[in-house]
Amino acid sequence: MAALGILYSAELVGLVGAVTIVGTGRHERLDRGAMVLEVVLVAAAAMTGWHAIRLLQGARVMKVTGMALQSAILITAIAVATVRPIIGVPAVIVAAGVLAGWGRLSRLGRPLAIADRPTRAVSAATPPSVEVGAPGGVRPGGIALVLVTSLLVLVALSVRSEMAVKLAILATIFIPLERLFALHPRQVLRRGWRTDVVHYLVNGAARKVGLVGAVAVAGTALQALVPATFRAAVVGNPGWLQVVAALAITAVGGYAGHRAMHEVPVLWRFHRVHHSVREMDWLAAAHMHPLDQIAIRSAAVVPLYALGFGRVGLGAIVILLTLQDIFIHANLRLTCRPLSWLIATPQFHHWHHARQPQAYNSNYAAEFPLVDALFGTLYLPADRWPAEYGIDDDQPDGYVRQLVWPLR
Repeated sequence: MAALGILYSAELVGLVGAVTIVGTGRHERLDRGAMVLEVVLVAAAAMTGWHAIRLLQGARVMKVTGMALQSAILITAIAVATVRPIIGVPAVIVAAGVLAGWGRLSRLGRPLAIADRPTRAVSAATPPSVEVGAPGGVRPGGIALVLVTSLLVLVALSVRSEMAVKLAILATIFIPLERLFALHPRQVLRRGWRTDVVHYLVNGAARKVGLVGAVAVAGTALQALVPATFRAAVVGNPGWLQVVAALAITAVGGYAGHRAMHEVPVLWRFHRVHHSVREMDWLAAAHMHPLDQIAIRSAAVVPLYALGFGRVGLGAIVILLTLQDIFIHANLRLTCRPLSWLIATPQFHHWHHARQPQAYNSNYAAEFPLVDALFGTLYLPADRWPAEYGIDDDQPDGYVRQLVWPLR
């Protein structure tokens, strides 16, 4: 707590200094963007002070608002460090230190109170859900669902015609790997595979449209707060430095977005579609509600656009995130032990999906377990894997039903 108090003091001094610098420049140039940025910095300083007060009042778990604020400060500090290391590096250390301090307190204090597991108990006598056909033939509702699903797939393929080719390539790579290094013995065409193929095709097109919209709206609005000279300096950095900074920013932003989907009940309603998967494999990575997918990916990508990182780097990061996401869901008995604390592995992410209380609220990062270690949410037993996956709620069968499930 003493260390956190010192770090908060340093953070407040930095934010007040930034307000002073921006305010002076605004009065000289009468820049509206600078005026808005000054208001944002004042609000950030006020929120930082409030979270410091909560710490003194006995709080031991950082709320979603505090996590979002500190993540935004850390992301900004990383970008500044690529342009002005003498200012940015100390800012990164302070912001990361605040997050690490709260993470330490959460491990020492009570468990996180979040919405990612229902409170009702599951009866041992409850039979597992199975796919059943409609008695007495095909129902009109079933025909309508098939037609709507087919229409969605056709529209998705018209938007991104290469999705089917990519799916075939991924299947060619991961199906043999999962047969050779299988964690759980499983049929290739396991239960629900057709629905997950639809998730892959439709959600892939929806993610593209949604990300473009998020960047155009949120990214452009945030970009107005970033001076053009700063964005130009970021683009002028060496390529390797841009890639390293972009990976760090997407790791922090993706973590914050993912954890918010668990901690905010209304967001969890959409994210539980993904956690309803009970058989983990490479195709399960696509089993997500499109709004959930767009929200998490936007939290990782929009800051890059706002801070001035180039389009080529943005595209490469999106491709890398997609491949990594498929890998960590795969049914592979791979631990990569020497690198398991540095690079996310199937073992690391499988614990995030575990239906075991000791693993709840853990492993939100998609790329680097060190981010979870920083936030105090890392759970990675050395030689154990989850026995079960999923949540207590039974999801409906079929893509369209799962699409509207969060709204029910």
